Amino acid sequence: MSADYDRLFHSSEAAEAGDDETTTVDPKAVQAALAASSTPMPIGTNPVDPMPLTPTQSTAAPPPRSTEVTTQIPPTRAAGQSRVQPNGMMRSPQGQGHAGARYEQPRSAPQPQPRQAAAPAPSQHFLDQVDNPGAWTGGQPAVSSAASMGNHRAIDALSHVGVRSAVKMPSKKGWRRFLYLLTRINVGLSPDEMYELELFARIRRNARDSYQIGVLGLKGGVGKTATTVALGSALSKIRGDRILAVDADPDAGNLADRAGRQSAATIADLLSDKELARYNDIRAYTSMNGSNLEVLSSDEYSGARREFNEEDWSAAVGIVSRYYNLVLADCGAGLFQSGSRGVLSTVSGLVIVASASIDGARQAAVTMDWLRQNGYQDLMGRSCVVINHVVPGKPNIDVDDLVQQFERHVPPGRVIVLPWDKHIAAGTEIQLELLSNTFRRRIVELAAALSDDFDRLERR
Repeated sequence: MSADYDRLFHSSEAAEAGDDETTTVDPKAVQAALAASSTPMPIGTNPVDPMPLTPTQSTAAPPPRSTEVTTQIPPTRAAGQSRVQPNGMMRSPQGQGHAGARYEQPRSAPQPQPRQAAAPAPSQHFLDQVDNPGAWTGGQPAVSSAASMGNHRAIDALSHVGVRSAVKMPSKKGWRRFLYLLTRINVGLSPDEMYELELFARIRRNARDSYQIGVLGLKGGVGKTATTVALGSALSKIRGDRILAVDADPDAGNLADRAGRQSAATIADLLSDKELARYNDIRAYTSMNGSNLEVLSSDEYSGARREFNEEDWSAAVGIVSRYYNLVLADCGAGLFQSGSRGVLSTVSGLVIVASASIDGARQAAVTMDWLRQNGYQDLMGRSCVVINHVVPGKPNIDVDDLVQQFERHVPPGRVIVLPWDKHIAAGTEIQLELLSNTFRRRIVELAAALSDDFDRLERR
């Protein structure tokens, strides 16, 4: 009887202790209990015992064993405080009565509530990227945007952004100009004017250091000096910087006369001056035409003691290259002359002038072969060929066929055909505004072709 009393007494205390004391809960069991509590139960079902109940019948559950977890118990609970059951119902505190599953009164199950879609949990790949910043850059440490930019400034990138002007530039030629003057209707520039602006943009390229261009031809009377003056005038007019043309022809060159002589000083006078320290000192020995082209003439042939040689050219270029952006050299007719050899040793561009005749074409071909066979192959890649009509009328040679033949030896677009011009044929001072439109356009195309080499690395 004593054993039965102890068994009955301890079983009652165990039931109460299982209901009141805190029990260690397994996390997996908690998740299973939460999942079970969120599942709606049919009406009339006991949440503790899933067997259906009738209003007049209740089923008493056996007391839970100490090794089982039947419900989720809050970690702490003050005396007299209500407890939250797994099914979400609140139970009022009771001052008296027994506690335990078998003493609970039957109650109706709660109404099922609509379940909300749970937010998707973050993926493991995202969590890895948060924990490891290098995952965003393929295993490398993440670099800030400022560091990835390096030394590049944001303002420099804006120079490549195209901006459309709100106002169109009015035309200055043809019917578009007359329409604008009469009706103020601006239809914009013509295709020819847009092509001209493109040529101007090419000519205005920045020439690093002092860029030197030689103009030569093996045959006299082909228009070599006139080409030098017209080319230099166009470059100076469009670019607006300092450009000097030097008469390097030892055989009575007349470059200063065709450009407009203003000073009687010569290269010999410049070289004899030992106090040249600024641009104004050089300007005292040069002449300037209406296009701001400066010319340095050679010694008078009748009073010269010797011919212009390689040493004179090297000394003159060493002085003027510090003050002029472009230097043009009007060479003589012989490639074996000392002055011509000096020019070829320093120039970065070359213009070969030939007349529109079979004789002039042969001399130009000989010049190209001589340059190729004497170590000037790189200079041929920066050369232009000018076919000049020195007499009016149709020449005795197919000029189109001649152009195709010369284009096989120089880059494309570097064979320029100059028409016969009345102003050039007069033999007087050459003024750029008095040249024909076609002649000026061809000279501008020649200047643009030479300007394409300003930013090339293979320079002398």
